[in-house]
Amino acid sequence: MKAKDDKGRWAVQMPHRLFDCLREMYNLKTDAELAQFLSARTPMISKIRNKIIRITPKLILEIHKQTKMPIEKIEEMSK
Repeated sequence: MKAKDDKGRWAVQMPHRLFDCLREMYNLKTDAELAQFLSARTPMISKIRNKIIRITPKLILEIHKQTKMPIEKIEEMSK
């Protein structure tokens, strides 16, 4: 189920599943490599993985841009 973050934006609740899948699909060994692949910062990936912050719509769009995966599938994989 979707939830909203502190600013009222839609956010995915369990992105670690998505991150693990992306690392496997693209043979990325670390979250640092994943962050580079997604043009994100490593601490951001870590904070999202550890449920300190929620995945942002911007990151969802970047995943879509880099992988050509439908946004609906990205959200589904993150649940």
